[in-house]
Amino acid sequence: MTSASVIRAALLRETAASAILPVALMGGLLIASPAAAQDNGSPAQSSAAPKTSTDSADTNGKDIVVTGTLFRRTDTETPSPVTILSADTLKKAGINNVSDAVRSISADSSGSIPTAFANGFGAGSSAVSLRGLTVNSTLTLIDGMRTANYPLSDDGQRSFVDLNTIPDAIVDRVEVLKDGASSSYGADAIGGVVNIIMKKEITGVAGTLEGGVTQRGDGGEQRATLTLGTGKLKERGFNVYISGEYQHDDPIWSRNRGFPFNTADLTRIGGDNNQAGSVVPGSTTSALVAPTTQMTPGNILSGSGAATGPFQILNPNGCTGTTLPVSGALGSGCTQNTVADYGQIAPEQTRFGVTGHATVQVNDQTQAYLMASYYQNEVLAAGGPANIRSINPINTQNIILPAILANGQLNPNNPYAASGQPAMIRYLFGDIPASSDYKNHVLRAAAGIDGAFGNGWTYSVSGTIAHSWLDMTQNGYLNLAALTNAINNGTYNFVDPTQNSAAVRSALSPTVHTQATTDLDMIQGVITKEVVQLPGGPLQVGVGGSFRYEAQNDPNQNPNLTTLGLNQFSAIGHRTVESGYFEINAPILTSLEIDGSGRYDHYQEGYNRFSPKIGVKFMPFKQLALRGTFSKGFRAPSFAETSGSVIGFTSSKAPCSVQVQHGATASGSNCTGGSAYNQSYSIGFNTVGNPNIKPELSQSFTAGAVVQPTPWLSFTADYYNIKKTDVISGGPLSNQALAAFYGNGTMPAGYSVTPDVIDPAFPNAPLRALFVNSPFANAAALKTSGIDVSAQVQLHRDDLRFTSRAEATYILHYLFKPSADQPYTDFVGTQSPYVTSSGAGTPQWRGNWQNSVDYGPYSLTATTYYVSGYKAVGFDQFGTMDCNGGNTYQGSDPNFNCHVRRFIDVDLTGSVKVNDKFTFYANVINLTDAKAPLNAGNYAATNYNPTYTQIGAVGRTFRFGANFRF
Repeated sequence: MTSASVIRAALLRETAASAILPVALMGGLLIASPAAAQDNGSPAQSSAAPKTSTDSADTNGKDIVVTGTLFRRTDTETPSPVTILSADTLKKAGINNVSDAVRSISADSSGSIPTAFANGFGAGSSAVSLRGLTVNSTLTLIDGMRTANYPLSDDGQRSFVDLNTIPDAIVDRVEVLKDGASSSYGADAIGGVVNIIMKKEITGVAGTLEGGVTQRGDGGEQRATLTLGTGKLKERGFNVYISGEYQHDDPIWSRNRGFPFNTADLTRIGGDNNQAGSVVPGSTTSALVAPTTQMTPGNILSGSGAATGPFQILNPNGCTGTTLPVSGALGSGCTQNTVADYGQIAPEQTRFGVTGHATVQVNDQTQAYLMASYYQNEVLAAGGPANIRSINPINTQNIILPAILANGQLNPNNPYAASGQPAMIRYLFGDIPASSDYKNHVLRAAAGIDGAFGNGWTYSVSGTIAHSWLDMTQNGYLNLAALTNAINNGTYNFVDPTQNSAAVRSALSPTVHTQATTDLDMIQGVITKEVVQLPGGPLQVGVGGSFRYEAQNDPNQNPNLTTLGLNQFSAIGHRTVESGYFEINAPILTSLEIDGSGRYDHYQEGYNRFSPKIGVKFMPFKQLALRGTFSKGFRAPSFAETSGSVIGFTSSKAPCSVQVQHGATASGSNCTGGSAYNQSYSIGFNTVGNPNIKPELSQSFTAGAVVQPTPWLSFTADYYNIKKTDVISGGPLSNQALAAFYGNGTMPAGYSVTPDVIDPAFPNAPLRALFVNSPFANAAALKTSGIDVSAQVQLHRDDLRFTSRAEATYILHYLFKPSADQPYTDFVGTQSPYVTSSGAGTPQWRGNWQNSVDYGPYSLTATTYYVSGYKAVGFDQFGTMDCNGGNTYQGSDPNFNCHVRRFIDVDLTGSVKVNDKFTFYANVINLTDAKAPLNAGNYAATNYNPTYTQIGAVGRTFRFGANFRF
């Protein structure tokens, strides 16, 4: 290869950054002055460039295997679009873990799981959702093999791999196949494949020491890695290394951030006050009581729900602690900023692991490896105080304090005891700390051998065993039997909770310990043959097969319904999957390559399907490559979807017609005021497994071009189109069920609605919905399409190098219909899908743009991230795209925060190479201290969207570190 072709190859590397506005970016790149280009290390690359090489893979003319194909080849250009993020590119971006690396890709969209959402079903984890198809349609691999899923399912339904438990220090590169239904790895890769490639060879001693803190002085980070290796493959025929790493991130509390991340009171900017107790009656850590009626003697859960007198503060001294007095038509009470008192922006997280890796060059044509690793990720999240009035799993909203205790004495907690009246009570147990500790362990071993023999034959055999176990320790939940005894015996002091002993509190709220596990055991093998020479090269044929065993044991944490507020979800099962697959690569001409493949999967439950794929690459001239693929795929139901159960909650309000009957004032179709019953509340969706569920089916195609008009400039554009049918969803007809409940239709078959308790202020008014009960169903369909664009410029003059890379994804459509008899609704640019994306929504644009300057031993890189704004409406939750009724905030003003602004943040990384042994660096994350835009309707965080704008709530952050090598 000539030096010019080497330069040209280096220039075509895939971009790991994206334009804020791609048109403007392209214009800026095209007017850049040309200069001689030079390889800058190992940047992110596009596998579709007319000529391209992977520096991190360091082919040096040797064959490599690219994600998405069975064949070894001398370049990374396949018909499918593949993004390659090298370790060097990630380092320059200031990214120090696999989770942030993968989730920074512009193709990651709705359904992505951030670690910050520590109160979700997948709490303690992180996961990617390519094309917004949720985490169960993205296949995550390590060195081309599957690994065990996270023991908890997202929303109690979707299985995924936790990115937090993948070693970081030994990652060579991350390859992302942005193409559907990979016949090489599994037809369930409908959205794409993330393949994390570990380093084969490390010698000497290498490591990193890093520390960081936010500008506000919190969120401290400590990170250290150390790797010891010996043996060079070329010289000694083997390499062995062991690597360890540790990272700890301190929590960030909401009270240490300014408005609006520290409060639920948005009245100062025109919103509502949804703080605890803002309307009497409300629940705070100062108990509130009112006289009531007990329907069943001896049963403290049988209050009528109607107050027979005004509410009053139980403590004679009034509101205590951080609570403040408030009054209303129903009496006196207290209000409390529970967000500031208990909320977190980021949980405490500790990650550490150790990996051993050995590679042996058996002979000139054969190489074998063995890898074993243990990794642990622990997330400790604070929680709010338990509410004495619970709806899950037992409804205690009508709980009362009896007039007479079990020993016959007057109840000192009941101010109406002397008159023989029971007291209804509103109270948060602020004296009992609440927290959830998720400690996920992953033990994994993998081995493989690959080589060549005969005339054009190659083979590869590999296997893995992975086991994940998640220990969950949860504090602050109430035991129903203990609560009943405490109330009947008067042992808990509701008047002055500071007087309660540790023994009383621990008896009332015992620690809950549970464990969930998953397993993945797999063996796979591939054999390929160069059959005949074609004008463009050898016709290659490959066949392969795999066998895997997968299991999940996520038992119900609350099987006896004894713990109030502890959610119920379960997923238990195991199965085997046998697969056979083939691939044929035909370089018909030097300018035309056709690749065809297919895969047949047989699941133990009887899900059987053949999934084909075809790809074409055409180069009419060396500056242009055209590519395209077509594929079909399917995803078998998860254990949760066939036999599990889950109860999930989102924010809601009763319809205006119902609110009016609870004292609200109607203005058109909007309502304001009224009783506390009209405020936003948590509505539950109780979904049970369906053993007759069918697999999801998919059909996708891509079409794109890679252009290199000059040696220093290249850019790509790819169109994708994916259609899913028989989409498995929980309660797809929930909106119809709610409409029927409120009197506007017929209840769908298999659905029911559980009503809430009565409103004490309007006991005869219609009840709002508390739970929607439904099965999982293949009722939905989804279509999504969009365009990926990328560009790269590399300029070099003497010792000065400038590299600019950009990547962006523009979503054209995200069409969803919940059932066959309903039309498609386009979710693009809205906060839908609201339920399945943790309220993250589907912004139309997402991208990043990285600019790097290297001068001798110095390097400075700025990476800009962009996510477009969106309309804060949730059609899948509220049944309309209009702000008036569909606004996810559900406030009294339909136009308040109905549009969430775009978000731009910049990360700056600088380094200096002191010598061959030491490099010092500094990172400024969120350089401009950009503030996350207000998203009052997001239920994964308070007033912002943690999926896309977490750093905007954290604020400017500094990191300092050193890399060393001996």
